[in-house]
Amino acid sequence: MITGAEAAIIEVVPSDQDIHKGEEFTVDIVVSPGGGEVYGVQYLLVFNKSVVKAETQVKGGFLTSDGNESEIVVNTLNNTEGWVEYSETRINTTAGVTANGTLATVTFTATGDKGALSYLNLSEVIMTDLNFTAIDCMRANGSVTITENEPPVANAIIYDDYNNVGSKHLCKVYFDGSGSHDPDGEIASYSWSFGDGTYDTDVTCEHVYGSWNWNGTGYEPFHASLTVTDDGILPQVNTSYFDVVVYIAGDANGDGTVNIVDASIVGYEWGRVCSPPDVCWRDLPQGAWADRADLNNDHEVNILDMVIIGTRWKDTAW
Repeated sequence: MITGAEAAIIEVVPSDQDIHKGEEFTVDIVVSPGGGEVYGVQYLLVFNKSVVKAETQVKGGFLTSDGNESEIVVNTLNNTEGWVEYSETRINTTAGVTANGTLATVTFTATGDKGALSYLNLSEVIMTDLNFTAIDCMRANGSVTITENEPPVANAIIYDDYNNVGSKHLCKVYFDGSGSHDPDGEIASYSWSFGDGTYDTDVTCEHVYGSWNWNGTGYEPFHASLTVTDDGILPQVNTSYFDVVVYIAGDANGDGTVNIVDASIVGYEWGRVCSPPDVCWRDLPQGAWADRADLNNDHEVNILDMVIIGTRWKDTAW
């Protein structure tokens, strides 16, 4: 940290950055006049050409902060040698600037590999005062380190572990990907595959299965997945795979037929409720049987579930 109430300072802000390869980033060249009046400033900012590439250098508001005019004398980018040069002076005024401000903003693209480092070093700095004399000033350099874009984490849950086909009696399966996250950014997109040839792209979604998979002795689950993509310039993806169990409508115990066993399960669990996503059936003591009894996935075991059994009485999965 540079100190001293009377010292003029020119510095790279922010001083240190961690950037992913391929990303753009900016640094401000900030001037603090200290106890004097600044009329003009020049600098050369040197960087590692194999790590970063200069894209633009844009005038800031430092020398015009009081409403007076200024003129850019030099504004040059040289990626072959690895430097940018800038020079600006006030015009049509006999006063200098006393307030801190940004002289220029430089935009770079990170081109190096993971772990590469580039210093952003200020040199050839001259600040002039009202007497056309160079002001003693201190410099604070910067640096940028290339880091790897960490992959996101796909976290998929379904509210109900046991689901019934919804082609005849509506039974929605609820999917929630809001637990997904990116360690060093944001999730840019979600892609659900429900395992039956259908898809969705919302964070949370509902799906009605129109069929089931009976293998002759039991149900085969649908193999579903959630893929998330992050917001990096070179995007990373991550996929979570999970199974969704779907029974025929009215089959509470999963034996492939609708009969008194299923009705007894509904009767035994009568009145049970849950409130997803905060509390799913799996979060409650012995909630698995209530999940089976909740044939329409409305998260309450009641007459609507018993009606499904009566309507689908003696139906089979084969």
